[in-house]
Amino acid sequence: MTSRKIDFYQEVQIKNNAKTFEYRGQKGAVLGISEENGVLYGYAVHIHGMDHLVFFDKDEVFPTGIKLSREDYY
Repeated sequence: MTSRKIDFYQEVQIKNNAKTFEYRGQKGAVLGISEENGVLYGYAVHIHGMDHLVFFDKDEVFPTGIKLSREDYY
């Protein structure tokens, strides 16, 4: 659905059609981007309140408009 690449540290919300239903509707920050030869595959997202990353296909997340910083995570 989204054709534009989401930036690092951009907050995203997990869509209701995400394959991993337990994360649907939750928010997190993009800490990894899976892209090769100009093809965007998805994002590694740090879900707020958790201590690990979860991978989502590019069409399973959308930006909230909030930009976080590297210092929030490292």
